[in-house]
Amino acid sequence: MFAIQETHQLPDTMFTLSRVGDAAIVSLACPTIHEPQAKVMGRYLRQLIGEVGGRLVLEVAGVGRFNCSWINTLIELSRQCEKLGGRLFVLGIPPREQDLIRSTGLDRYLNLATTRAEAMRSFEGGGAAPWRLGVSRLLDMPSPQAA
Repeated sequence: MFAIQETHQLPDTMFTLSRVGDAAIVSLACPTIHEPQAKVMGRYLRQLIGEVGGRLVLEVAGVGRFNCSWINTLIELSRQCEKLGGRLFVLGIPPREQDLIRSTGLDRYLNLATTRAEAMRSFEGGGAAPWRLGVSRLLDMPSPQAA
């Protein structure tokens, strides 16, 4: 379990972490992300990226507003994922901000996905079949390799 204990954390910030196979899905909800919060969340997510080999889906639909420090943090996290052989997918960015990201060319550095399923499909190539993952969880065994 991760606990964020920083002086800049907002009391109404909420993370939800799910693991699917070797990948992680993080849903983030908070009213705003400014530089101090981006740093705190960046540290947390960097640690998580190391644990899941760079395979991360980040849902940000619950984020009200953010500034360029959050976008910079996402780009850094995406680069870290790629160094580990994975990818960071970002879901739920509002259409207006997506247009801004695309018009400035930042989409070259960020993998924007529209659904969880779309993002998770990209991880399936190197992972195990979903039924194998379910059986391994049921029997409390390590995750199986792709067959």
